[in-house]
Amino acid sequence: MGYELIEVRDPADWEAYHAIRRQELFEAKGRFGIYNPDHPDEYVPQAHPYLLKLDGVPIGTTRLDVREDSVAIFRMVAITASAQGRGHGRIMGQLVEDRARAFGATTLYVNAAETALGFYHRTGWVDHVWDPAELVSIAVNATQMRKVI
Repeated sequence: MGYELIEVRDPADWEAYHAIRRQELFEAKGRFGIYNPDHPDEYVPQAHPYLLKLDGVPIGTTRLDVREDSVAIFRMVAITASAQGRGHGRIMGQLVEDRARAFGATTLYVNAAETALGFYHRTGWVDHVWDPAELVSIAVNATQMRKVI
């Protein structure tokens, strides 16, 4: 079976998507009770939530926000703690880049968590301030990055 990157649509996949994000991006960082699975940004037309599955088991999430200026933004990238450090993030990144290209994107942006900077640098991203207004809330300590695809 291998890897599948699916656009989240059915209720079970939404549940897995939110559970991974809540755990890895919020609770694992000591931020309890603030994750909002009903955040309006999840449901705008340009938002494409993805779930990475390995042999049918959900192990990662991201959302790709596609803009009209050939730019796409990786959002809320997470791999489950038990699956981290095994190359799954690299695979997910490649699969999502393919999706971004299919939408016509030539440039990707991300607000990278401090703990993920090494990963992004190793996979071709460069530091690039693209919108300082984004650096609020959970992204307050993030580094903005860009990758040309």
